[in-house]
Parts: sequence; structure tokens; C-alpha cells
Amino acid sequence: MHTPQSPHVKFAVSLALIGALGPSAIDMYLASMPSIAAEYGATYAGVQLTLTVFLLAMGAGQLLFGPLVDTLGRRRPLLAGLLVFVLSSLAAAQAPSLETLLAARFVQGLGSALTLVVIMSMVRDVAEGARAAQIFALLMTVEGLAPVLAPAVGGFVGAHLGWRAIMFTLAGLGVLVLLNSAWVLKETLAADKRQPWQPRDILRTYLRIGSDGQFLRPALALAAVFFFLFAYIGGAAFVYQTHFGLSVQAFGTLFGATGVAILLGAIAAGRLVARKGLLRLAKAGAGCLLIGSLVVLAGALSAAGLAGIVAGMALAMFGLGILEATLMSLVMSSQSRALGSTAALLGAFQLIISSFATPLSGIMAPLGAAHWASLLMISGVVVALLVRACTRHAPVEASSLAGH
Repeated sequence: MHTPQSPHVKFAVSLALIGALGPSAIDMYLASMPSIAAEYGATYAGVQLTLTVFLLAMGAGQLLFGPLVDTLGRRRPLLAGLLVFVLSSLAAAQAPSLETLLAARFVQGLGSALTLVVIMSMVRDVAEGARAAQIFALLMTVEGLAPVLAPAVGGFVGAHLGWRAIMFTLAGLGVLVLLNSAWVLKETLAADKRQPWQPRDILRTYLRIGSDGQFLRPALALAAVFFFLFAYIGGAAFVYQTHFGLSVQAFGTLFGATGVAILLGAIAAGRLVARKGLLRLAKAGAGCLLIGSLVVLAGALSAAGLAGIVAGMALAMFGLGILEATLMSLVMSSQSRALGSTAALLGAFQLIISSFATPLSGIMAPLGAAHWASLLMISGVVVALLVRACTRHAPVEASSLAGH
């Protein structure tokens, strides 16, 4: 009974290392945004576009790459995506202008999109139900190290070597992950299960999946969760450094410390899903995120200040860690075929919708900590409402996936 456990762990850790590249490419350079703006003579909002185009490329790119990995298989597209990530990171490190940096970040986002579609599809190739949720949770646990370590590493590298060294660091990480993936990961989609490349059928497949309520409700809920996350990411550097006077390195450390909560939430989801079921855990995660966002707002409006904001974000991030694992499993278990397209449509939903959070937080954060906290609180309410809709309309078997 326990023999599959070790391969599953090795498999999940390898996938998680791939999945950690995207969050690292987001979190590692956040503290350096003001210095990038200074070097290029651009506004903070202008430099924030480097985050927005990355997210849009990650989202829209998945719509193209989802059917591609259903046609070509998983392994070759994965290695190609990792190579694109490495080369675009090197281009970003040497960008002579903000426009060139934006182009490099767009291509970097496309590389991340391809790798994300593959890892989501590979999980569902080998597992479903509670087992898939456990692998997703393990994947999130390892991936959860990215928002913990990346800001601290980025803060240190940025403070001592400058922001370009951060892009070189991302390229180096990409090379290591590429070598590990080539060594460890095998093809998981058998040739007889691949689907022909037919654009009209691809569009029909997307329409079929997108109109399925069992896919749409948790996909929208997960998109709202990511909107909350990027509203936090997009404004945290400005609020913490400008309103509360933190240094680049102090911001990186504090931001990373808050990220530990995502890690703990993912671990809790992995351990509790077999006993509590996906739906109950999702509701608990939404409750933590909503209460945490209210604490953040209270902190911003009171003498609690930064301490209150950090405490609220820790609770919200714990809920977010639970929600990522449970909602991903609900979405991916809603379909039994065209899993690459399912993962792609999910990725497009969550990243295209959440990409609007960064310019919004870029507008709200300079107005004050309370304005930024209000955006987070509204996002928390939307998450809670969408998760409630998921749990009210979920099929009966979803609450007892532990037995599958």
C-alpha cells in the first residue's frame, strides 16, 4: 500500500520546483521596483507593468499551450518552456530600457505559462480525488517556499548587487530546474490518449469546459484568491517601504516571513483533506482569508499599524494556502479528459483576472495603507461568496473525495 508514496513525493517535489519559478519571478524583484524606476527614470506604476505583462502572458499563454500539451505530450513542452524561461531571464537581466524589460518579462511569462500547464496536467495524469488534492498540497508546500525565500533572497541580492543580479539569479534557478526535470520526470500522457491539433475542436473544448458549472465556480473562486494575492503583492512594497519606512532588505524579510503562512496552510490542507473533505476545508480557508483581510483593514485604520497589517495577512495567507490546494483539486477533478485544456483555462482565468489587481493596488497603495487594505477586504468578501457558491452547488461526491 505504501510503495507509490516515495515516487509521488519525488514527482511532486520535482513539479513544485518548476512551479516555484513563476512565483519567484514575481516575488524576488518586488523590493527592487523603486530602484528599477529610478534607473529608467520611470514611474512606480510604469515599472509595475513588468508584473502586469508577466501575469497576462502567464494567463493568456496557457490558452494556447493547454491543447498543445494534450497533443504533444508533457515532457518535451515542459523542457522547452523551462529553456524559454532561462533565456528570457538572461534578456531581462541585460535590458537597456524599460520597454526591453517589458518584452523580456512577457516572454518569461510565456515560458512560465507552458510549464504551469504541464505540471497541472501531470498531476491529474497520475492521480484524482483526494490523492490529487494531496499531491497538489505537497506541490503547494514546496512551491510555498518561493514566497518565503524569494523576497528575502531578492532583497539581499538587490541591496548588494542590484536588480539585474536578481534576473541572473532567476536564470540560474531555471537551469537547475531544467536539469532536474530532464533527469527525474518521465512522460505521463500515453500516445493513445493524446488529442489531435484541430483549432475548431480546441475552441469547442474550451467552450464545453467553460460552460460547466462544476469547473466554472471553483475556477472563479480560485481567480478571486489569486486577485487577493496579487493585490497584496502589488501594493506591499510601496506600503511597507513608503508608509512604514522599511528598507529593501527589511521588506524582503518581512514579506517572506508572512509567506510562511501559505506554506502552513498548504501543509494543513494535505494532512486534513482525507478526514475533512475538500468542501469543508475550502470553507475554512475562505473564512481565514476573510477574517484576515478585516484584521488588515483594522490595523491600517488603527494604532496597530504595521503589526496589525502583518498579523491579518498571516491569517489570510494561511487561508490562501488551504484554498489553493482544495480549489485546484475541485477544478481539475471536474473534467476527465482534455486535462491540458482544463489546466490552461483555469490558468487563464486566474491570471488574466488577477493581473488587474496589480494596477489597482498600484493606484490604491499611494493613496494610503487604508485604501490598499480596503481593496484587500473587498477581495476577501468576493472570495468568501464564490467559495460559498462552490460548496452549495458541488456534486455530492466532492465532499467525500477522500474515499477515492
